[in-house]
Amino acid sequence: MTTNNEHFKPSQVAELLCVSQRTLSRWHALRVGPSRVKVGRTILYRQAAVEAWLTANETQSLQTFQEVKA
Repeated sequence: MTTNNEHFKPSQVAELLCVSQRTLSRWHALRVGPSRVKVGRTILYRQAAVEAWLTANETQSLQTFQEVKA
């Protein structure tokens, strides 16, 4: 069983991602945001799920700085 410090409240995730809580709700409705769980009326995001979502949405540059400079 995981402890509560491994879960984030929507306000914490919104702050971490620099978006509003409403945006998080919209992302959930569109199925594009990080996974979440609802326990009663409480919404929680697992830390690992948020990190995995961030990793999955990373982009890679097409060129390195050295290639552009040359």
